[in-house]
Amino acid sequence: MKRFIYSFLRAYLFWLVFFAFFRTLFIIVNQSFIEDTPITVLLASYWPGLRMDMSFAGYLMLLVIVFQLFLLPLKKDFCYRCFKWVYYILIPIFVGLLLGDINLFRYWAGHLNKEAISFLKTPDIIFDSIHLGEAILFFVLCVVFSWLWIFLFNKVVIKTAFQSKFNQKQIAVNWLYTLLLGAFMIVPIRGSFSVAPINTGVAYFSGYLFANNAAVNPLWNLAYSMKRNAINDGGYSFMDDQKAQERFNNLMHQSGKFPKILNTDKPNIVVILLESFSAQAIKKLGGQNVTPNLNTLMKEGIFFSNLYSASFRSDYGIVGVLTGYPGIPGYSVMQYPEKSRHLNFIPQKLKKAGYKDLNFLYGGDMTFKNMKSLIVLAGFDSITSIEDFPAKYRGKKWGVHDQYTFEKLLNLLENSNNPSFSFFFTLSSHEPFDVPMERVINDDYLNSVYYTDHCLGIFFDQVKKRGLWDNTLFILVADHGVVGPEKLGYTNARRYHIPMLWTGGAVAVKDTVIETVASQVDLAATLLNQLNIDASDFKFSKNILDESVNGFAFVHYPDGFGFIDSNVFQMYNKNNFSVQVMSGAKTKEDSLKAKVWMQIIAKDFKERLSNEWK
Repeated sequence: MKRFIYSFLRAYLFWLVFFAFFRTLFIIVNQSFIEDTPITVLLASYWPGLRMDMSFAGYLMLLVIVFQLFLLPLKKDFCYRCFKWVYYILIPIFVGLLLGDINLFRYWAGHLNKEAISFLKTPDIIFDSIHLGEAILFFVLCVVFSWLWIFLFNKVVIKTAFQSKFNQKQIAVNWLYTLLLGAFMIVPIRGSFSVAPINTGVAYFSGYLFANNAAVNPLWNLAYSMKRNAINDGGYSFMDDQKAQERFNNLMHQSGKFPKILNTDKPNIVVILLESFSAQAIKKLGGQNVTPNLNTLMKEGIFFSNLYSASFRSDYGIVGVLTGYPGIPGYSVMQYPEKSRHLNFIPQKLKKAGYKDLNFLYGGDMTFKNMKSLIVLAGFDSITSIEDFPAKYRGKKWGVHDQYTFEKLLNLLENSNNPSFSFFFTLSSHEPFDVPMERVINDDYLNSVYYTDHCLGIFFDQVKKRGLWDNTLFILVADHGVVGPEKLGYTNARRYHIPMLWTGGAVAVKDTVIETVASQVDLAATLLNQLNIDASDFKFSKNILDESVNGFAFVHYPDGFGFIDSNVFQMYNKNNFSVQVMSGAKTKEDSLKAKVWMQIIAKDFKERLSNEWK
């Protein structure tokens, strides 16, 4: 039994060293996020990190305890073999997950969570988002590090086992020792002697976001986020439902009075959803000057300068724009047709109002995140995707490059019956940002945005030449922001800052900027009101142009949610509801705004499977 206890303790220490190693690797690989974080704060991240490591390692050792209890009556060497093989299986799995987390952070500025793991259902999407060299390096490192840590495990933890069986007395004594070891693990698992157990809040020990992220144990965070999602299923309660509804109604109050900015009630409408067009790439929003054609178009329409995406990924962005539905942290409604079928859709509204041809165009795979079901439910008459283009037009990764899909859009517009509605989702500015042109800008992301903007310029030149400009409203809006060259994390408001432009001959107002804080989900109510179509059933969408509108945006990411208006920016962790960011006014009323929205939207999301929705 002594041999087992020594091996048990060595195994526990083994995991702590294992996690510390990958924490160091995380900091080294993602050092571009360090910015002004002092080295002393980075070093300090190892302490709260150790607490999370000890907790996760404690769970692993409980697994060993369970094995030991069942295997004690058997030969000692068999016990040790089982002990070894548990580790031989876990080590490669954990190495793969931790290396994946390190690379994921470069793209999302966030750790592994339920959302990230959901991509394992579609591995082709993962490989389409990274370069071949990255994939090869990942697998090589997985093999090398797995071999290294298994080698160290054998050297440090495993010792030669006895061949004999335990006698009955030994079994009873050893069971007692084993149970005591298991009980001892409760302390590091809970992380403290207090009533409240450890949670992700322990990692937020400083005012430096990267240091806090370095402290997080990715495996602990993954397990915790999946557990919280399973428990909550989107349920959040901060106050009585009636009070929450009253506060929500006050936030959404509108007078019904707004200026008409269109010169016709039934223009042709084209919505262009710009993949990953962040404020970082828009000069007018304080970003780089890489969209000269979009800049020119701003003079021919209305630019919304304080618009924010609902979340951080395309499956939230397309839902937000098409349905005015913001979604909740950790759950993409697009992946749940049984829920999304109850949403209201702009195309359905337009069809009832007399719009004839409703076209959807995307150069990628419509199976991505169950997009096909959403688009079918939306009521589009025609759907064009990657299968409708020659193979020679396809890029190496995601699908057909924007220059070819813009050409297809021109043909659709020319052959559509008026009034028509077309929705085009661009693609080329998605990771890994491969575009079919000579490099103009060193940064991959900015270079891809420049390419799409170039395609945009050619498209609008043709629109005007072919007589498609005069009676058409073009709405250009991004699906979400990005980490980008500014290395923006989830809790940075600028991560969600995106452009929206209304232009075309149907727009009566030119060279105008609307500074009201708004969300991409507000496009639905704003557009439908301009067309004299009732939008009251889009309960989470408001008319940005209404005279008494409260300008704000609700945003969320896998592990949290936030609220942005002209005076306040708040971010809350969804697991323990701790404050991640609180800037601007800090009144009690302000602190409830994000929570009110979170409670109402979560209740709505959950009820979409209740009897009243069926």
